[in-house]
Amino acid sequence: MTTPATRQPIPRMKPQERRAQILQHAFELIAVGGFNSVSLSDIAKASGIQKSSVLHHFPSMNDLLFAVLQMREEQDLLFYLDSPVDPDPNDPSAARARFTRVFRHNLERQEFTRLYSILSAEALDPSHPAHDYFGQRSHQARAEIAKSLPWKADPALAAAELYAFWDGLELAWRHDPQLDPLAVWEHFCDRFFA
Repeated sequence: MTTPATRQPIPRMKPQERRAQILQHAFELIAVGGFNSVSLSDIAKASGIQKSSVLHHFPSMNDLLFAVLQMREEQDLLFYLDSPVDPDPNDPSAARARFTRVFRHNLERQEFTRLYSILSAEALDPSHPAHDYFGQRSHQARAEIAKSLPWKADPALAAAELYAFWDGLELAWRHDPQLDPLAVWEHFCDRFFA
């Protein structure tokens, strides 16, 4: 005679630990399949909790999405704050070194670049909850890049070129892991920062 399976008790966690756990599982699931293919139930299952527990920490899937995006932004900020300050912002070689440092950092965090690539593609749809977020982030990124290119004849246009190349190279690397993104980056930089 078999007995019915007993439900395993859900381990107790402090609220901030549970929130971090949910956020990490949401990040992992969205980075693999995108926002549109993940549900609150998927995240609850991955976290070993009930859907109502997820909703206790994140009232909606959109709230969870923006928490994942904020987590990525915070990781980026920690890297930038820990990076050395360039001695001369008008020096093309210093700008090249700064951007290369960030590009290498992105290559080391494949899960973050994958998440960004998937979500930015999904967010091309105006009805996607992160549509405005990615539009604003793109605009802000180009404006920040332009500040680092004062020697260019048109810093805003040069920033758009660098941003488009960078985004495209990361996407090409996603499609073809045999591609050496750093070699392609350096080849581009030889011309762009000349």
